Amino acid sequence: MSTLLELADRLEAARQASGLTRQALTEKAGVSRQAVYRLLKGNDVQVSTLLAVMDVLRLDLVTVPRALERGLPELRTSAEGSPTHALSAVQQRLARLKEGRR
Repeated sequence: MSTLLELADRLEAARQASGLTRQALTEKAGVSRQAVYRLLKGNDVQVSTLLAVMDVLRLDLVTVPRALERGLPELRTSAEGSPTHALSAVQQRLARLKEGRR
């Protein structure tokens, strides 16, 4: 992930998957409505806002060397162009390797 928009897309997907409304996310994270709006639109926000939202969404901030990401392009997007989660990307790659595909 290399842009704020990609991060925003992943956070929005996680919010939707959690079943939380933006208002509920705002309240649980203890941040302003404007901060959550800016974050989910891909704008700059304070790191504390990002971490509070990620905590509510039960996400961890993980740094991945770009060389590793290039080896697992599934970490970037799915075939439909939507963000994927790292675990599912690794699971997909392992399944293909077991089948003898790359």
